[in-house]
Order: sequence, then C-alpha cells, then structure tokens
Amino acid sequence: MPASSITPQNPSDGARTLAGTRAPRQTRIARATRLVACATVVGGASLGAHAQASNLFLEDYFQGVPYATTGAYSPGVRLYGAVDQSIGFTKGAQTAFVQQSGGEWTSKIGLYGVEDLGGGYRVRFDLENGFNAANGQLGTANTLFNREAWVSIGSQKTGELKLGLQDDVGVPLFIDVFGQVGTVSTVAYMTAWVYDLGPGASYEASRLSNAISYSSPWFGPLNAQVALSLHDSSSSAPTIVTRALALNYFDGHLFGTLSYLGNYGLNALTTSQYVRTDNFAAGLLYDAGHYVLSAGYSFLAPRLEGDRVASLYTLGALYRYQQRNDFRVEVAYRDVAGVSSHSYGLTLGYDYNLSKRTALYVRGAVIHNTGTTPTYGRYPSQQPSVDNISNSYTGSTGTEMYQSPHLMLVGMYHKF
Repeated sequence: MPASSITPQNPSDGARTLAGTRAPRQTRIARATRLVACATVVGGASLGAHAQASNLFLEDYFQGVPYATTGAYSPGVRLYGAVDQSIGFTKGAQTAFVQQSGGEWTSKIGLYGVEDLGGGYRVRFDLENGFNAANGQLGTANTLFNREAWVSIGSQKTGELKLGLQDDVGVPLFIDVFGQVGTVSTVAYMTAWVYDLGPGASYEASRLSNAISYSSPWFGPLNAQVALSLHDSSSSAPTIVTRALALNYFDGHLFGTLSYLGNYGLNALTTSQYVRTDNFAAGLLYDAGHYVLSAGYSFLAPRLEGDRVASLYTLGALYRYQQRNDFRVEVAYRDVAGVSSHSYGLTLGYDYNLSKRTALYVRGAVIHNTGTTPTYGRYPSQQPSVDNISNSYTGSTGTEMYQSPHLMLVGMYHKF
C-alpha cells in the first residue's frame, strides 16, 4: 500500500447542517447508520467556540472516530485514535490516589479503510487497539487488536455483512451520556454486574469475538440488526456462544432501540456446564443539539434454576453551554428480584472543550449499595463497585462491605 494512501482523519468530516434546517432524507439515514455502527464509541464532544454548530450533538461527539462521521464511506485508509490521561482519588475499602488512562475516551489507536467497489457497494475494515496511556501497555495482554478487527461488505440498498471482532448488537453505549467508559460510568458497572445473581449468570461484553452480523437497509426510520458469535476453536462452549437482535428507530433527533441478547457462559461452580443468560434491553436518546436526554432499561435473566434476575433503570442528560462547556449527569437504579439487594449510581461530569478534538474534564461517581447480597459456592457476598475499587474488607467480625465506593477524576484527552 503506498504511503500516500494513509491519511489522517479530516477535522471537517462531521456534518455541519445549520440548526433549524431539516437534513435531506439520505443524510438522516446516514446519521442513523453512524449512530448504530458506533455503539462502542465513548466520550464527549469538543467543539471550538467559533465553529459552526451542528444540529446534532452526536455529530461532534464522534469527531476523531472515522467510522462514525460523514467520511465513514469515503475511500481510503485513515489512522486515528485517542490519548486520554487523568489523575484521581478513589475511596472504597482502601483510599488511593491514581493516575489512569481513559476517564473520557479509551486510549486507542486504529486503522480504518474503505474501498468503493462500484454499483453502490463498498468494503470496509477496522483494526483498533486499546492501550494504557499511563504506561503504554496493551489493553489486553498478547492481543494487538482488542477492540475492533473486522471486515464488511454492503451497500445502502442491501445492508451490510460484517465478520470479525466487532461492536455488540443491542443498546448502543452512547445511550449512557458517559458512553459507559469503564473507569467512571456507574451505568457501565451495573449493566454488566452478575456476581450476585448466581453461578449461571454471565454478561456478554460490548464487543463480540468470532462474530457474524448483518445490518439491514433503513426502511424509513427503521433498521434491524442480527449477530451471532461463534465459539473459539479450542473451546467446549456451544457452537453459537452469543445471539443478538436489535430493532432501531431514528427520525433525525430521536433514537430508540429494542434488543435481545442471549449469551452462554460457564457455570461458575463447574468446569463444563454452559448456561444461557438472557438480556432484554431498551434505550431512548433525544438529541436536540445543545442538549441530550436519554433513558435505558436492562433485564438480566440467567437460565439456571435458583439463579436470580436483575433490572437496571437509567436516566441521563447533557447540556452544552456556549459551545465550549458540556455538563453531564447520569443516574441508575439496580434491583435484584427476591432479595434485599439494591444499588443506586450517580455520575457527574463537566467538559471544557479546547477544540474539536481536545478537552479538559472533571468526573465524579458513586455507587451506594443497600441490603445484603446472598452468597453462593465459592463466591463471597459482592455488590457493584466503581472502577475496580475493592468494597470488601476484613474487620473484627469477618468480611464486611464498604457500601458506597466512589471516585473523582480530573483529566484531558486528545483525538487524532
């Protein structure tokens, strides 16, 4: 490949229709396609004070992610990524000051490419690696591309078939106004928390390995997605480890989705029994440009007799003031049926946007757990925490729980 074919992401890739005008139907369809395709994108917008405002906040939100902007289908290969560093204070069973990568965006580097095949068809690929910007380590040991490694073929009329490591099908991460970034979002921890449900409970991560997916064309405001994740060749798991389905709606400002995901995980008390956990979920997001409102619901149901089920409810809001200032808030409530185990989460944030791709930010998060969590087998009593903070300690009466783990981060990021 000639060096000249590798070009940096164009800062003007975001669509810049004037607020108050209605975008053409094909533009609205393209926006909806980008919103669905970018379910793993996290972080916030960075728009300069003198830049012309978009009529969608998410058009700015995805700047620096080439498969999420209007340049997503432009032929060529692009280098892109983000570097995010923060310092923070964590409080749980222990107190600590930390430096960490990824308080707003996951630090990453990637290659994204598109080839125009003619007749409306195109081939796309993406290779993306997450890393720890604090020490340079790979996001996953011995894995070069742990976030994206896929190739696809499709057209606007036929839809798109995608193969490889890719975004999960379901409620996109941007339904959480903090993008479910793992270092701070309380929604991220509660969504995937299964340790108090029983040995058969499991949760599929936001990306599917060994996956095959299909995204249909847009029929007016509607689109559907299906995905299958096959087991690894060395695994004794069922041939189809994960199956997922989503129905999406987008009318130019309101995005909604209904989804189902069935994931087979290993029974924690055995070495060979695999159990399916069903996840039914829904999400809504209204993007008015200068503010965003969101709501989500998730229901986890392991299919092992005696296991418990959990419901998660979330509400979020984001407000942009004078282009440079973004204020965010997200609340969450998690309930485990049949036991006295409830969790409340709150995440607050502020971004000061220095440019389209660079911002300073402050984040704060707390999870407050009430009641007690029943134990099973080899697992101790555990409830949701934040950012891998330990919330259990050994006291004079044995193992006790710290009920309200919390953290605060101050950091900056740059997308390229």
